[in-house]
Amino acid sequence: MMMQNGARLNDALEAASLAVAAANDPNDDNDDGVDDGKFGIGSNFNQTLAKAYISEYMHKDLKNISSVKIAKLNCEDIPECVTGIENGEPRFFEYQVTATTNHDVVFGTEYTNVNNYDVNSNGKSRKYQNHAVDIVFVSDFSGSMDNTWGGGTKKKYLDLVDVIDKVTVELAKFNGLVNMDDNTVGYVGFNSLSRKFHSSIELSSSQYIYFGNNRRWIYRGTTVIEMCEYNQLYGNDWSKAVNNIFVEKACNSTKKRIVLDKDYNSDGDDAYFYDVDLTSDFTSFNNTISAFYPDSGTASYQGLIRGAQIVAKGDNPRRLIILLSDGNDNSSSTTTSLVNAGMCSTIRNTLDTKITSAGDDVTSKIAVIGFDYEVNNNTALQTCAGSANVFKAENTDDILNKILELISEEIGHLK
Repeated sequence: MMMQNGARLNDALEAASLAVAAANDPNDDNDDGVDDGKFGIGSNFNQTLAKAYISEYMHKDLKNISSVKIAKLNCEDIPECVTGIENGEPRFFEYQVTATTNHDVVFGTEYTNVNNYDVNSNGKSRKYQNHAVDIVFVSDFSGSMDNTWGGGTKKKYLDLVDVIDKVTVELAKFNGLVNMDDNTVGYVGFNSLSRKFHSSIELSSSQYIYFGNNRRWIYRGTTVIEMCEYNQLYGNDWSKAVNNIFVEKACNSTKKRIVLDKDYNSDGDDAYFYDVDLTSDFTSFNNTISAFYPDSGTASYQGLIRGAQIVAKGDNPRRLIILLSDGNDNSSSTTTSLVNAGMCSTIRNTLDTKITSAGDDVTSKIAVIGFDYEVNNNTALQTCAGSANVFKAENTDDILNKILELISEEIGHLK
């Protein structure tokens, strides 16, 4: 009976590890950014899930489940994964479930005083990347992103650009595999609006240039950049905004002009960023966004809608919109109104009806990663993405690993 229970526990924990991997719970009940399984027993959600599998698999003589521990390991915690990355192999995450169960002795004898016994075992599973994915980083480039923070070594927007660069390094490894479609990445920055590059002109003569209502004398040889600004709203008609999410809006008649590293605009918004369409040329992509810098207010709904328009142009079976922000929108009531009107469900449902050129069904996800603020208190974004897809990151490593987890959707089984 002991051997049978050992085999059953092996099967139970292998199944439990797969279930834990599929659920993708942060394993972090105290919300401190540290996997509870490293220094404890794992999150309450994962504990409950694993115990359910153990109870289902074990024989009726199960007396109790003495202990269960769930750990979720990043690649850097697994020597095999670290070595594999050095050899150009794809990254993976590992989920470990260990348990001890206590059982009654069924056939005791008068010669033994043993009434029960323990059975110990463990199960593991890994998550690799499976299908290629089109990713749009919807990045907060409001003025607060120009501040330093405790989770990194640079200003927040620079740390974010570095994280995105590291993500593309991992995606490039997948793109290098034979007979695989290429992952692509796109970029949407937002402050109060989103922007598209229009022109860049080096002045052949000194002249007055208007920056909003400000007229500035600009010297010959200075480069003046013009960008189109987009407003995705129709006043306070939230239903119209939702019904026209995938309609690309016309450029505002007055272009946003900037001179790099100069505060010239009368509205106080001298941010430099613009849309980058989906591409697998990661070097060019990273070179472009590394020149961006933030300013002004926050309106994540502008970025989300523009991000949906860009990711809709992809041709991979998986579409992922990742909203990265350090704070609430200036008009939280607008965000709530749009979410209540169906903004996020319309984005997902529309994307999920698409078929790739190869005939594959498309599946989409909106995820939110908040850092340097309590994103879990943002009820609008919780409703938008679903609480399981809203993550709080304490530092740059957290941001990186959350993004890579979202990409790594294939569940692998380990013996």
